[in-house]
Amino acid sequence: MIEIKYSKKGTPYVWASELYEKLKITIPFEDWIKNITEYGFEDKVDYAKVRQNMQNENGQDETTFDYAIELEMAKHVSLLQKSDVGKKMRAYLISLDKKVSEGLLLTHQQVSALFEICKVLGYFSVQDFLEREHFNGFDQPQKWWEYRAQLFGYSANQLKGMLEKMNKTYKSQRQALMHLKKYELIKRAAVDLFMAMGKNEEYAKNAAMFVEKIALEIKPEIYDDRNTTIDFKTEQQKETIKIIKTVKSDKQLLDKFN
Repeated sequence: MIEIKYSKKGTPYVWASELYEKLKITIPFEDWIKNITEYGFEDKVDYAKVRQNMQNENGQDETTFDYAIELEMAKHVSLLQKSDVGKKMRAYLISLDKKVSEGLLLTHQQVSALFEICKVLGYFSVQDFLEREHFNGFDQPQKWWEYRAQLFGYSANQLKGMLEKMNKTYKSQRQALMHLKKYELIKRAAVDLFMAMGKNEEYAKNAAMFVEKIALEIKPEIYDDRNTTIDFKTEQQKETIKIIKTVKSDKQLLDKFN
């Protein structure tokens, strides 16, 4: 219906010129822009005027201006039109907004960041750290394992049953998952990361599904690095782990999700 763009910070927006066209506005574009900005929207907060350089039909350079409108403003503007087209546009933008808030719609920057994050979530030391961070932010630690079973969709007893059918023995849930579905460990670590960052359960689980798909594609290492004498991690991986351990810091990889 309309293409969603993203700022360098990952903020979703639409071009005013495209919204103008899709809403089938009949007055001149500049008059329309002037009218809608007088409804209390703030320049450089709700919208921004952007210079665009292009060539005209004669091949000559020409400067035009468009406006980047954030989704919330675009929803209000669509409703202001008081037309069926406007109502449909608002409903569509709300659906996209919901997907962004639930982690179902990620930017290219966010997906790129997830690739880097995925490469280190297989290390047991990182998994332990993120689990503790998630645990520390949980309101009722005494119900932690019950809560965790509901969050991931399986309990310790269910894991035990699945392993018994395979005639496999294990000493921990981590070892059990290594037998059953090893990239589930990376998915769990991703959930812990996003929950520790303050995201809601829906967002954390949806973002973690992206991470699991990435893991199936790039096949990152999964092993116990906690008591090794030699550290085989690359410098990039070490830097990624350092950033992840800031959890709520607005630094590099993690700021893509704020």
